[in-house]
Amino acid sequence: MLFSASVLNWAAFVATVTVVTLAARALSGSNMLAGLPLAAGAFGQALGTNLFGGLSDRYGRRLIMLKGPLVSAVGATLELAALMAKNYWLLVGGAMLVGAGVGAVHLSRYTSAELAESERRGWALGLAVWAGTLGSLVGANLVDWVGRLVERGLDTPYGGAFVVAIACFLVCWLLLWSALPLDSSLVAVTTRSGSPGRRRAGIGLGLPAVQVAVLVLLAAQATMVLVMTATPLHIEDTDYDLKVVGLVISALAVGMFAFAPLVGRLVDIIGHLPALGLGVMVTWYSVFLSGTAPYDGYFPLIAGLFLLGLGWCSCIVAGSSMLFSAAPADVRRVLGGVVDWASWTTVMLGSVGAGVLMSGVGYRWLNLVAAVPMLVVLLLVLAIPRFRTALSA
Repeated sequence: MLFSASVLNWAAFVATVTVVTLAARALSGSNMLAGLPLAAGAFGQALGTNLFGGLSDRYGRRLIMLKGPLVSAVGATLELAALMAKNYWLLVGGAMLVGAGVGAVHLSRYTSAELAESERRGWALGLAVWAGTLGSLVGANLVDWVGRLVERGLDTPYGGAFVVAIACFLVCWLLLWSALPLDSSLVAVTTRSGSPGRRRAGIGLGLPAVQVAVLVLLAAQATMVLVMTATPLHIEDTDYDLKVVGLVISALAVGMFAFAPLVGRLVDIIGHLPALGLGVMVTWYSVFLSGTAPYDGYFPLIAGLFLLGLGWCSCIVAGSSMLFSAAPADVRRVLGGVVDWASWTTVMLGSVGAGVLMSGVGYRWLNLVAAVPMLVVLLLVLAIPRFRTALSA
């Protein structure tokens, strides 16, 4: 049930992402303003994961997982209305609401961990992440077909994407409403200490093992966003067409999601730290490949982006599992929301940073900079005794 809901959530989200930039440019007439809805969506996810994470700590995950799809459905409806009314800022506001609701459903990976047995927790987290593969394929491939069906009635070629999103979000809500049992873990309700959620999240963040998990999650996100944002610009600069852009980004998506269940099972077998180390090494090799790819051939770039996605997947699955295992039971929910908020904030900053670095130092040096966050985490773990002691325990 959680897997199916995640597939629908990703299908709806990818459908909107596929055309929202084009729709924004059509409404605003500006390439600079075309990217603002994506930034608003990331901002919405940052707010949504933080807000809904706190609500789940107080009322349980079932409530927020039912609210999230409805919020996103409202946002997609506003985006569709913006197209029909030719209102750019309404499109931006709708994108922010879509992101806020999507952030709530993304927290389902922690619910998967709660429902799974401890020896299969990595597998459950990996399966939740793998839903992004199927959802991305479904959402992207429905956009053009549905768009042709509704173009005459809506007087826009982009309306089909938002129709798909509205339908998927509503079916996701109906599925969760009908099949989701009472909250999967009542610990936070039955053992509530009365202290504010943020304060208890701070207690969890004070644990060295939790700190390492969070640092790895944020470093992996920063590296992925920097390279992913800059790569289409680099491909266009080397005179390749949009087919190559799509091929390279598809390779990244396959690496990010397709092997998540296998990565999760590997985490169960070899443990958190070896899996995190493997993810760091794969990520470093990926930025080496993409940064040194020749201008007259794009296959090394495809390999680099695929490995970037695979390294990100390993760090996210292992880091999320480690975070869940290390955090006290009564702070896991609100802590998950805080970490996801920080992750989406990293996405916003990384997107802006990628543009600055591309203008200042170019794509090759950007890949070198992208390797720095992982290096900083490694140096911190080696240099700070309490990190080494906690991890060895």
